Amino acid sequence: MLQPLRFARRVVTTQTTRELGLNGWQAPAGVMVLRSDSLLAWVLPLGARLMQLFWLHDPRGQRPLTLGFADPQAYAQDRAYLGAVCGRYANRIGGAVLERDGQRYPLDANTPHGHCLHGGSRGWDQRPWQVIHHTADSVELLLDSTHGEMGFPGNCQARVVYRLEGARLVWHAQARVDRDCPVNMVQHSYWNLDGQPDLRGHRLQVDAQHYHPVDARELPQAATAVAGSCFDFRGPAPIAEACVPHLDAALVLDGAAGSLRSVARLQGGGLAMDVSTDRPYLHVYASANLRATEQPLGVAHGPGAALCLETEDMPNGPALGDNVWYGPQRDYQHTLALDFSQTA
Repeated sequence: MLQPLRFARRVVTTQTTRELGLNGWQAPAGVMVLRSDSLLAWVLPLGARLMQLFWLHDPRGQRPLTLGFADPQAYAQDRAYLGAVCGRYANRIGGAVLERDGQRYPLDANTPHGHCLHGGSRGWDQRPWQVIHHTADSVELLLDSTHGEMGFPGNCQARVVYRLEGARLVWHAQARVDRDCPVNMVQHSYWNLDGQPDLRGHRLQVDAQHYHPVDARELPQAATAVAGSCFDFRGPAPIAEACVPHLDAALVLDGAAGSLRSVARLQGGGLAMDVSTDRPYLHVYASANLRATEQPLGVAHGPGAALCLETEDMPNGPALGDNVWYGPQRDYQHTLALDFSQTA
């Protein structure tokens, strides 16, 4: 029997879920509001989404930093995973099949190439999560995923925490499954720090010497050096417009996975976002496939409008033999920390 993750189940709300901001931004009903002295976060239970994160030290008022929808109901039709928690296994599993100890598990194939992407057509981004604890600066959400859901083996209980600590946002994910199953949970926000229509005013630096290019079927190939590629962010570099269609792959992060370490910095509009994680890879995606929508929250949606920086395990990891299987003797843990600061 699956032993539940241990945490409080009583919902505590010390702050209203509707809050009027300095420039008129107001959280819709049903959105959980978190606030520190530097940041304001809106969290939506559908998909455990970071619906919006605001920087509070902009003289013009609250500055939205991510892409989203103004109407929470729009997320039910979202296929771009805006701000969502993706799972059970984020990114692609080639051929939408798992094989383990002589067992074969067909998964939900939800891409034109027949892969399972971000957990399938009804992955965790399209599931309502239970809010179990909400305070002025943090929220915990819980999801129970049953054996066979989207084809994945085992009953899985997942937990996500968003917490504000001054100018830091901490996201922590945990999962427990009662039989062997790969798990890879990803926080999938689209970042635009300067409020401009595209990423041309941004610079990115990543501690990575190699990346995994993808083939015509969008599956990762052997790691190769970033030098001379669109993925060469060893020093702060602009997001080149010509590279936007190609920026959708995993970089191999320097340093040992398993401990929280600083791995990347995104700068734009006089603001810096430092990324720390305990995962081995950073997936960089320049939203090349994003299309215009009605009533965006933040910058209008479109190709090259924002940058996803997904800390993760290996895309297609189960097929490649990576150590991404979890079970009764091994829980899944993933921490992401984002530190914001003003720059000259």
